[in-house]
Amino acid sequence: MTISSITCGSCGETKCDSELKKDGDVKTIRALLSTTSAATTFLVMSVLCIVILQAPLSHAQAQAQPQNQTKLAKMDEPGKPSSESPAEAGSKNAETAPATPTPDPGISSSEIAKELAVMKARIEQLEAELKSRTASPPASSTIVAEPKPAPVTGSAPQATASASTGASVDAAAQSRTGLPEKPKPADPFAYADWTWLNGNPRNKDVVWDSKFFTPEIRMDIHYIQDLNHPKDDTMGGSTEIFRSNEIQVEQISFGGNFHWQNVNARILTMNGMFGVTTPRNDASAGRGQWDLRGAYKYVSEANAGYHFDVNHGLNIDAGIFVSYIGLFSYYNFDNWTYQPSYVSSNTPWFFNGLRIQWFPTDKLKIEPWIINGWQSYGRMGSKPGLGGQILYRPKPWLSLVFNNYGMGEDTLGNGDGQFGRSRIHTDDSVEIKYYDKPQNFLDKMAFSVTGDLGCEYGGHGSFVSAQGRVINNNVNCHHNTATSSKQTFAGWMLYNRWWFKKDLYGITLGGGAMANPGRYLTLLPPINGADAITGSPYFTQNPGDPYKAWDASLTFDWMPKQYITFRAEYGYRHANVPYWTGRGGITPGVNGTPSTVPNPGAGSPVGTTTFVPGPFLSATPGFTCVAGSAGFCPDLRKDEPSFRYAIMVKF
Repeated sequence: MTISSITCGSCGETKCDSELKKDGDVKTIRALLSTTSAATTFLVMSVLCIVILQAPLSHAQAQAQPQNQTKLAKMDEPGKPSSESPAEAGSKNAETAPATPTPDPGISSSEIAKELAVMKARIEQLEAELKSRTASPPASSTIVAEPKPAPVTGSAPQATASASTGASVDAAAQSRTGLPEKPKPADPFAYADWTWLNGNPRNKDVVWDSKFFTPEIRMDIHYIQDLNHPKDDTMGGSTEIFRSNEIQVEQISFGGNFHWQNVNARILTMNGMFGVTTPRNDASAGRGQWDLRGAYKYVSEANAGYHFDVNHGLNIDAGIFVSYIGLFSYYNFDNWTYQPSYVSSNTPWFFNGLRIQWFPTDKLKIEPWIINGWQSYGRMGSKPGLGGQILYRPKPWLSLVFNNYGMGEDTLGNGDGQFGRSRIHTDDSVEIKYYDKPQNFLDKMAFSVTGDLGCEYGGHGSFVSAQGRVINNNVNCHHNTATSSKQTFAGWMLYNRWWFKKDLYGITLGGGAMANPGRYLTLLPPINGADAITGSPYFTQNPGDPYKAWDASLTFDWMPKQYITFRAEYGYRHANVPYWTGRGGITPGVNGTPSTVPNPGAGSPVGTTTFVPGPFLSATPGFTCVAGSAGFCPDLRKDEPSFRYAIMVKF
């Protein structure tokens, strides 16, 4: 076989090709070249330059340097696979042979035909890819935000971005437009881990999730040993401990968060002791004909709304929400201690109304409220409540929260039920993680401090109490006067927590204090079945009634998994008036049944009970309870020491 020179007209270069003996091979090449586009022809010629006859130079080059011509180095024997590519072989031959090589007559046309068949297949593949790119539209860059559930502390629902066509703007699309992809705003507070906060659940992972539903299950079982040993096993003045010396199921909750195309809804049931103790402390259910307390008693959260892609998020939701006032979560699993101090225990645990969550940055939330009232299923007076929260977390170790409430008329009155008192309240907290060394045995330390101020003002009229005392309903936020009584709330609480051995153990020490003249936020002890609607002549809540208290607790936690906490706690609570249940109990008779709740007769004096003049610092200021021959007086004490043990689970 002889070597002939072929000149490529399209590139102006001299190319080499072998004389093909078979007409079929020549026809194949001509058909290929005639059916491809100009770009494909250029590609074929370029490949031919590299592959066909790797090392030999053209005849014109041989004429220019006749003195350097030598024979081509012998290639691999026919029929044996070569371990080197033709390019590598040619490179080595060029290094060892300074003269221009001559072709080996042993190369057959069948080998060249095989090379051309491979080239043809590759060209067809490239053509198919080129046609598919030209026919298909560019990938869409539309981002759809799907809101996810919000934490009980009120932080933002986090939006997860997903591309509508399965992919975002790729490199090819960006090169066509010349514009970079617009970055998605960061999810609120997603830049740090906030599971260390008091009032936040400490779960870092979700057991199960889907695009539509994220489930939530909570269980809280406890044993409280009241060292006052009440004979009726009934404890008062608490939001977490109600029964003494018994194993009780405090909470049974299940539900979760539904989220689809920016629409979200949250439902969490409330069973166990919480299902009764929570609504009995809401007096708004006593206004009007409908039993709101029964309608909502087994629901702790039920709300729905819409997420707007504004700044870092904008949510509008309506329904029942867990309250943020007081820092501690209503759910014990989320807290550093089991029994919160007074600021959290005597402030609302839920709101019923409308909330708007706006996240101008990923570190700031501004949240207005339009709600029925201060922990109210319904509206107490003629005015609804207004309030809001500002939550700011500028650093991973710092959280600042400011809650404010006002305008609402939140006192259930006598007779017409319209005292016209309005309530204002501010609740502000700071949480700081001042030590964080995960590699050490003592791996974290943090503290929280909370301060509250509030008052009631306005009102009109007067009435005579069950003890014979004339009560003036005019109240203000300043001092007692001849025509009005001071009606205020001031409280604080401080806690410090230590974590050990990669958060396996935790210890919390802290407490707080409160002063609440008028007792309008002091939880009513359930004496003879009393509730927020009925009140109790055994523990009055009239304007100016004195009440001051303080408490302290030491808590130990064992947390073998992020979904369970074993807790042991010692707590001591003190009041300046008899308030806590003593050995004689607060239920008439021995293990007697109190009045059915709700019942207007609940809490009323029993039998021949009378009240005689007595000290001002008492459960009934200025009077003392006397049982007589067939009456009943509760056994109330100024102190309550107790041990608290609990197993809490959250999935």
